[in-house]
Amino acid sequence: MRNFTWLLFSSIALAQTLPDGPGKQTFEDACSLCHSPTAVIGMHKTKAEWKSKVTEMLQEQDVSESDRSAIIDYLSRSFPAAVNVNKAAAKDLEPILGAKEAAAIVQYRESKGNFKTLDDLKKVPGIDTAKIDANKQQLEFQ
Repeated sequence: MRNFTWLLFSSIALAQTLPDGPGKQTFEDACSLCHSPTAVIGMHKTKAEWKSKVTEMLQEQDVSESDRSAIIDYLSRSFPAAVNVNKAAAKDLEPILGAKEAAAIVQYRESKGNFKTLDDLKKVPGIDTAKIDANKQQLEFQ
């Protein structure tokens, strides 16, 4: 009974902290065998980096190739690598902020120079500042 209670509360906690999306349940099922799946929260990697990490972590587990792909897709969508707003092309910013904001950022940067802070980015005309705030962990200014 004690293990069931722990499992029940762990499942509730996971549902509250990990983003929803295709592959979430597969990720939780495969990764919870060795550690808490919430360990990925705060990590940001490219799809190639997630593939490498998933391959490393699941090397001794019997997980199908389609399940591995679902896990990699889930992680790369839910925890993407940060993008440097001072070097990124519009196409690299689009998945995070949308096409309109991405184009406006690149155009502003090319005419006014690099951004130093999140507040500088919010000065771009036509920018949805709520999108900037919601995705600030995915944006770098170096």
